[in-house]
Amino acid sequence: MYERILVSIDGSTPSNRAIDEAVKLVALSHGKIRLVSVVPSLANAYAAGAYSGFVPLESQESYEKETDEILATAQADLKKRGVDAETKMITLEAGTDEIADAVLREAQEWNADVIVLGTHGRRGINRLLLGSVAETLLRITTVPVLLVKAAGK
Repeated sequence: MYERILVSIDGSTPSNRAIDEAVKLVALSHGKIRLVSVVPSLANAYAAGAYSGFVPLESQESYEKETDEILATAQADLKKRGVDAETKMITLEAGTDEIADAVLREAQEWNADVIVLGTHGRRGINRLLLGSVAETLLRITTVPVLLVKAAGK
C-alpha cells in the first residue's frame, strides 16, 4: 500500500487533479502526503531562452513567491478536506538537474512509495518545444509513478 505519497505540483489543472488522486490513495492507506514544487533556476531559463528565443520576464524571487503560494494554497485545500500534508519547495541552482531529477531525488530521500504527477498530455510539436517532466521522470524513476492526465485528454 502507498503510505508515503509524494505529489509534484505547479498550480496547473493537471497538478490539482494529481492532488485529488493522492487524496484517494491516502484515504485507503491512512498515509502521508508531501507536496513538492520545483522552481527552475532563472539562469537556466535565460540560457534556454538564448537557444529558443524565450526570455523570462519574472525574477527568481517572484518565481519562488509564486511557488510558495501554490504550495500554501494546496496545503490549505487539503486541510479543509481533512488531510494533513507537508510541503517543500525545491529551487534548482544554475546548471543543475532538470525538474524531474529534483522530484525523483526528493522522492528517494523521503522514501516515497509513489510519486503522483499531473500531465498536460501534450503531443507533437507542443511536447517537443515545451518538454515533458512526466516523460523524463518515467525514464529515470526508481519509484512507482501515477500520472494523472488533464481533464478531457
